[in-house]
Amino acid sequence: MLEFAEFLTVSPSSVTQEHVQELRNAGWTDEDVIDIVHITAYFNYMVRVADGLGIELQEERGWEPNAEKLEFKAETAAKVYGNIAAVPAASMPAR
Repeated sequence: MLEFAEFLTVSPSSVTQEHVQELRNAGWTDEDVIDIVHITAYFNYMVRVADGLGIELQEERGWEPNAEKLEFKAETAAKVYGNIAAVPAASMPAR
């Protein structure tokens, strides 16, 4: 799901029905997909509004020391959209 959200962010016009079907195959419902798209789009909209107005984040907000502790910090690189991981069974709502 996060890979899809990232792909939607960096290549929105490249999203196809195959991507949506891949989410379904991983266990996400159509309602989940709509939520994922809406939340991703809203976040991207807000970032672009802030960037367009020249708004800058406050310095020293207190999260910087914690960011340094992230294990994956050194592993961040451009990603290629691929297979979407299945939804963990524990997070699936009972039907």
